[in-house]
Amino acid sequence: MDFQDFTTIDKSWIGLPRDDDALKAGVQKFIDYASQDLESGQNFFCPCKDCNNNKRDLVSVVHGYILWNGFMPGYVDWVYHGEGEDQVMETTNTGNVVQDDDEEMSDLLQEMNYDASNFYKFLNDAQVSLYPGCEIFSRLSFIVHLLHVKSLGFLNIKGFDALLGLLTKAFPDAKLPKNFYEARTTIKGLGLGYILIDACVNDCVLFWKENADKSSCPVCHASRWKTTELNVDNESIRRTPRGKNISVKQLRYFPLNPRLQRLFMSSNTASDMQYHAKKRSKDGVLRHPIDVETWKTFDKKHPTFAADPRNVRLALATDGMNPFGNMLHPHSIWPVVLINYNLPPWLCMKEENFILSMIIPGPKSTGNDIDVYLQPLIEELKELWDEGVETYDISRKENFKCRAALLGTISDFLELAMLSWWSTKGEFACPCCGPDRCSERLSNGGKYCYMHHRRYLPAGHHWRH
Repeated sequence: MDFQDFTTIDKSWIGLPRDDDALKAGVQKFIDYASQDLESGQNFFCPCKDCNNNKRDLVSVVHGYILWNGFMPGYVDWVYHGEGEDQVMETTNTGNVVQDDDEEMSDLLQEMNYDASNFYKFLNDAQVSLYPGCEIFSRLSFIVHLLHVKSLGFLNIKGFDALLGLLTKAFPDAKLPKNFYEARTTIKGLGLGYILIDACVNDCVLFWKENADKSSCPVCHASRWKTTELNVDNESIRRTPRGKNISVKQLRYFPLNPRLQRLFMSSNTASDMQYHAKKRSKDGVLRHPIDVETWKTFDKKHPTFAADPRNVRLALATDGMNPFGNMLHPHSIWPVVLINYNLPPWLCMKEENFILSMIIPGPKSTGNDIDVYLQPLIEELKELWDEGVETYDISRKENFKCRAALLGTISDFLELAMLSWWSTKGEFACPCCGPDRCSERLSNGGKYCYMHHRRYLPAGHHWRH
C-alpha cells in the first residue's frame, strides 16, 4: 500500500476492549501502516499494553500481542512506527519543519489570522487549572515543567509514564495527561518545531536545496549515510527499523519566523517588543543598545526599517560546548543563539528570552566552515529583511509585515575569526587596528605580542610608564 493511503487513518479505536471488532480492524490498519517499509524478518516495537513500545518483535508476533493484550491507550502519535518520520526524512531533503501530523503548518504560516486564532484557541483549551482551586500551575505549565524534568533527568518514556501514573493516583482531581504521548500532543499546538538537515561529515556542504537528493558529498565525496562494514570490500548502509537510511551528521535548525510571530501574539511580549521606542528613558545615559552609535547609524541608513518600532533587531552569539560536561570525552557542539534587542535590557539577556537558532553537531569544531551551517539562518534573515513575515500584533489588533535585521555578533576572540574570517592570529590579529598595528614578533619565543597598546590610555595614566 502506498503511504498516501494512510494519511487519514481513523484512530478512534485506540483504547477499545480487545474483543471489539473496531479494534481488530484498526490493529490491522496499524500493522499495515507500520510494516509498509520493513524488510522481511525485521523487528519493530510492540505497542501492546504489556510491552508499551519497550520490546521489539516480528510483525506477526506484534500483531498477536496487540490482539491478546490490547493496544496501549494514548498512543495516538505513532512516532515509534513511522508517523512523522517521513516528514523528518522530507526535512532532511527539502528543509520543511519537523512536526508530527503537521502538514498544515505551512498553511498556517501563510494565513496569520487563522494561525493566531488557532494559537489562542490552543492556549484557552490548555491553560485550565491543574485541579480546582490551583493557582500555581495551569495544566499546560505543569506539563511543560514535567517534560523539562524528563529532559534534565534523562528519564525515558517508560519512567515518565510511571511518574504520571503515580501522580494521577496521588492527585486524582488533577487534570494530568495519561502518558508521554498525550503530554507531547498537548504542547504540540505551540507549533515551534525544528528542521533536520543532513550535513557532510567533513563540514563541506549541507544536503539541502540543490544537494538534497545527493547520497555523497559533491566536494569530498564522503558518504551521506552511516555504514556498517560487512567484510573488507563490502559495506552496508545502516537503517532505522523502518528501513530509512541513517545520516552521518545532522544540523537541527529552529526556524526564526514562527518564533518572532509568537512574540507578538502575547499581550505581554507584544508591548515589550516596542520598549526601545516607547518606554525607555531618553536622558542620554547608555541603558540599551538603542543608545549606542551602531543603532543610531543603522536607523539613519535605513529609515524605512526604523519607521516601525516592531521591526526586530537581533544579535548572534555562538560558542562551543561539551554536552557531556566531562573533558575526558572531548566533544564540541555549537549552539547558535539570537538575542532580541527589542526587549527591555533586563529581559533581553535572560535565558528564557534567548532564541535558539540551531545546534551544529560535533564531535569537532567546524572552524571556518561554520558558514556552511549558517546558510539556513542567513537565508531566513535575508527574507525577513527584504519581505518580512506576516504577523498578527495583539497589542494593536492588526496584521503587519515584521522585518528583522542582524546588528552584530557576540563571541570571544577565537569565534570572531570563524564568524568574520578575520584572522585573529599573527601580525594583523587586531581587527580594530588593522594595518596600523603595533605588533612585534618575539625573537626567542616566535610569537606575536602587542607591546604598545598603552598608547590609547590617557596621557597621565600610570600604566603608560
